Amino acid sequence: MVIDFFDVNFKFALSVAAVCCPIEPGEDVPSILRYLKAVLDRFFDKTTICAEVQAIPYPPCSKLPVMITLNGKDPRLLWYYKGMRATDLSDELYWLLSDTYLATGHISA
Repeated sequence: MVIDFFDVNFKFALSVAAVCCPIEPGEDVPSILRYLKAVLDRFFDKTTICAEVQAIPYPPCSKLPVMITLNGKDPRLLWYYKGMRATDLSDELYWLLSDTYLATGHISA
C-alpha cells in the first residue's frame, strides 16, 4: 500500500485548521458560517485562495447546506451537521478541497 505524502499533509493541515480554530461553532447559522470561514481562512493562509461561505436556504433541521466558493468561483456543497466534530469536518473538507493543491502548489499548516 502506497501512502501519498501530499494526501497525508493536506489532510493533516485541514485537521489542524479545524481542531485549532479559535472560534467555536454555535447552533445558529451565522455562528456556523463564522466558524467555517475561520477554518478555511486558517487553512488557506499564505495562499492566493480566498474562500467564501454562504448558507443555502433549507428547512430547519440538523444539517445545513453551505456553499463554499474559492476565489469567487468553483462552488462546492458542504453538508454541515450541527455538532459535527472537527475531525469529521476535516474529512468532509478534504474531499471537497483536495483539488486545490493543483492550483496553489502548497498549503500551509
